[in-house]
Amino acid sequence: MQWGTRYFSDVELKEEDIRLILGLKLRRARQAQGLSLAELGQRTGLSVSYLNEIEKGRKYPKAEKLAALAAALGTTFDQLVSLKLDKHLAPVGELLEGGILKDVPLDLFGIDRGKLVELIANAPAKVSAFISTLVRIAANYNLSQEHFYFAALRSYQELHANHFVDLEEEALRFRAVHGIGDREPLSGDRLRDILINEFGYVVEETGLEAYPELVHIRSVFIPERRKLLINARLADNQKAFLYAKELGYAFLGLTGQRALMTPWPRATSFDHLLNNSKASYFGGALLLPSGPFVEDLRAFFATSRFHSDRMLELLDRWNSTPEMLALRITNLLPQHLGVQGLFFQRFDHDRTGGSVLPMKELFLERRMPPLEIEMLNDAVGNWLGAGLFPRLHEGTGSGTMVGPLCEAHRFRGPGGQVYFVIALGRRMGRDPERSLAVCIGLEVNGANEKVVGFLRDPAVGESPLEVRPVVAEREVRFRRIDAAMQRLLADQRDER
Repeated sequence: MQWGTRYFSDVELKEEDIRLILGLKLRRARQAQGLSLAELGQRTGLSVSYLNEIEKGRKYPKAEKLAALAAALGTTFDQLVSLKLDKHLAPVGELLEGGILKDVPLDLFGIDRGKLVELIANAPAKVSAFISTLVRIAANYNLSQEHFYFAALRSYQELHANHFVDLEEEALRFRAVHGIGDREPLSGDRLRDILINEFGYVVEETGLEAYPELVHIRSVFIPERRKLLINARLADNQKAFLYAKELGYAFLGLTGQRALMTPWPRATSFDHLLNNSKASYFGGALLLPSGPFVEDLRAFFATSRFHSDRMLELLDRWNSTPEMLALRITNLLPQHLGVQGLFFQRFDHDRTGGSVLPMKELFLERRMPPLEIEMLNDAVGNWLGAGLFPRLHEGTGSGTMVGPLCEAHRFRGPGGQVYFVIALGRRMGRDPERSLAVCIGLEVNGANEKVVGFLRDPAVGESPLEVRPVVAEREVRFRRIDAAMQRLLADQRDER
């Protein structure tokens, strides 16, 4: 693909993007003339600090100053203020048009927008090539903007080890404000009453029968009426989480973009995802407060043998769903118990077709090789498909509901690294032929063995991680080529 001039005639740009484009063009024109900021200042009568602010996209000068800049740089006023970008900066225009800089709050990742502009301006060809590469990858692999948002959120969570002190403190403050002890369980009814009486919500439980396309939806929020519709067929612990999450939106003041239904059909912006993540985290912290819950986790993980019934007891004690319990463990285990190499996975199973699909993953150990993550996802999915998922459906046809179930297994990687995986599975109430499993995994190593006593429990099975045939074939070919190259280099050295 050959980049040409970029136009923005049909694109609505924010004021900060217009300032950014002017800054890029001004810096490029100045450097093309071989002028320093001081020299340009002498020609225009503008201070160096002011020119620097323009080039960083922080200031947009008035017309007379723009005219002076254009004259000093040997260009015209129209050319300088035009939103056209030449081929060197055209990929930056693609980035702006795509909305990534607009929708992703760069400050969350410690990125100053002005510094980013400076980076682009200092090496426009290199940065433009990099941006061009990202755009091509996105196009070739059908990476939509929505997928980018999810990837950005996952990276943000991993960067913070999925633990957010401010949200933990807000959940504790909510309990204190409402006179709720940290060991006091919260029912769905109590949370619903707080939503109604203190935050002015209208709450209605409905089966959504009039809308067949929405029968799988758990909740719908109607902002104009501050009304929350809850699917009446949900279990009490599912309703409790939805109320706690909605309290997160209200108590934290998350008034920006948000999901109007759970689950939502698609994310429209990064703020949409981030606010949903904050509200969900708050809901989990409210229902499973860190103090007493960490005490329970410490006792559970200290045992020398793995007992699945004790994990199920935690579900009952905290009136929790498997998903909420597993995600809450990822929030607290690294911070409070010092567990390393923790990861979360979710798999969905369709008994009719026999499929097991990975739906979500969160690997808090960022150094884990991508190939090993791929192998681990495959292995865990196959293990669930051969054991836990079929057992969840053993009661089908008898009128009984099996589950939730809990099982554990170890997986050994090709490099010798061992992973211990705990799976919690349940049937999906809205569809008896489908089920899901959430998994908590951690590395088996000396540090983790100090706090997790059952990592080498002999009663827990173990399997090797296997590379997919196509991947394995590719790796073997690469190794052969590399070995041949090393022999060639050695032979060439010997001939000297």
